[in-house]
Amino acid sequence: MLEGLRRIGEEQTGRVRLAVDRRARELGLDAPVKPIAVTDVVAASRIVVKRKRFGTLPLDDIPMEKREGYPSGAWDSIPTIALYWCDGHRKLSEVIQLTRMELGPTDFDFVGYFRFLRKHGYVEFLSE
Repeated sequence: MLEGLRRIGEEQTGRVRLAVDRRARELGLDAPVKPIAVTDVVAASRIVVKRKRFGTLPLDDIPMEKREGYPSGAWDSIPTIALYWCDGHRKLSEVIQLTRMELGPTDFDFVGYFRFLRKHGYVEFLSE
């Protein structure tokens, strides 16, 4: 049953991509529309993030060279919105989906970012 549902989901995704690409061509867009896909689905579906602080995370207490390339939550909308979706109940895969639905497609490394935040004590994982 699960395999059948997975196959149907993949077929529907393919149909939507074709329709979106067709519409993009009609509108004269040069590049095809990038699909919204969750990376590292297995890891993200096991993680539940609980915030330890209110508000954004500017990472001011971490020197730039030790931020591992992750942006400040004070200026970058993707980590800010994702963090607000973390309520201690949602799986990270849901947080990723909600953030992408709100802001659009992105290649942001959500799993890596939240592991980075955990390492520095900003969040905790209730499950992994």
